[in-house]
Amino acid sequence: MSPQTKPSIAIVIPSGPGGKELTLDTLESVEAYCEVPYIALIVDDNTDDRTYEALRALNRSNWKIFRNRRKQGINRLVHTLCFAYNEVIASTGCELVLKMDQDALMIKQGIVTEALEFAKRNPRAGLFGIYEVDYDRPREFSTHRRLIDRETAWYRAIIGRQPSWIRFLEIAERNGYIRGDNVFGGSYFITRNCLLAAKKLGALDVPWHWHSALQEDVYFSMVTIASGFRLGHFAAPKGHLCMDWRGLPFPAEILSAGNFQLVHSVDKGKNTGPKENGGKTARQVFRDLRNVSSAAGQTMTSS
Repeated sequence: MSPQTKPSIAIVIPSGPGGKELTLDTLESVEAYCEVPYIALIVDDNTDDRTYEALRALNRSNWKIFRNRRKQGINRLVHTLCFAYNEVIASTGCELVLKMDQDALMIKQGIVTEALEFAKRNPRAGLFGIYEVDYDRPREFSTHRRLIDRETAWYRAIIGRQPSWIRFLEIAERNGYIRGDNVFGGSYFITRNCLLAAKKLGALDVPWHWHSALQEDVYFSMVTIASGFRLGHFAAPKGHLCMDWRGLPFPAEILSAGNFQLVHSVDKGKNTGPKENGGKTARQVFRDLRNVSSAAGQTMTSS
C-alpha cells in the first residue's frame, strides 16, 4: 500500500510469545489475501524472545508496531486491545476493524469486502463474527455467565474487588444483553462507530486493577450492547469465518477447498498437526497453498 492510499480497514493483531514466526506468518496471509488497502496495528506483549525486534526489522509502510510497557498476558488482553482500538480512533479513519489472534489466518480473498458490505447493510451490528452458532453446533455461553455471576457477587463490593466493568454490564442488561453472550474472539470485526460509542462510555479506558478475569471477547461484546449496538453473526455455516476455540474444524486442505476465508486456531489442537495434514502442520499447508496461489497470480500477471 502506498502512503497516499487510504486504508479501508484496520487490522489489529496482539502478538505474544512465538510471534516471531506466528505473527509474521499471519501478517503474510493478510498481505496475500486482503483485497483492499489496509493498515495493520501490531501490539507486542513485551515479549522476550526477539519477536518485537523481528517485527521491527521487517516493518512495512502500512504497519504500526507497538510494545506494551509491561507484559499484560491473556488476563489483560482487554487492556492491550483497548490501547490498539484507541490508536485506531486517533490515527486512522478506518470505518471497520478486524481483530485477529496471531493463530488466525486469512486463507482466501474476499472476506474484507464482504465484511464492509455487511457493516453497511447492518449499521447497528457494532461487533460481528462467530456469534449465533459454531461451525456445527449452537454456541454455549454458560461458562462466561457463571464467571460474571461470581465476579458481581455482593461480597466483592464489600472487599473492594468489584469488577471495573460492572457499570457497563448494568447498562448492557438494560439494553437486552444476556450475561456471557459474545462474538468469539479468535477473529471478529468491530465498527468505528461502535468504538467511538464505547470510548464515550469510558469502556476503552480500563484501569490496571480491573478486578476481573473476563475474556476480551465477552468484555467487548458486553460493551457493544452497552454502547447501543448489537452483535452480529458473520460466520459458518453461511458466512466466511470458520473457527474453533482450540484447533481447526477440519484439516487445512479441506478448509482451503471450501468457501471459508479466515480460520482459527491453526497451531494447537485437533486438525492442526502432521497426522491430519499429510505430514505437515496446518500452518505449513496454508503457507504452501498461499505460495502456490501467489506464484499462479504472478504467472498470470507476467503473461
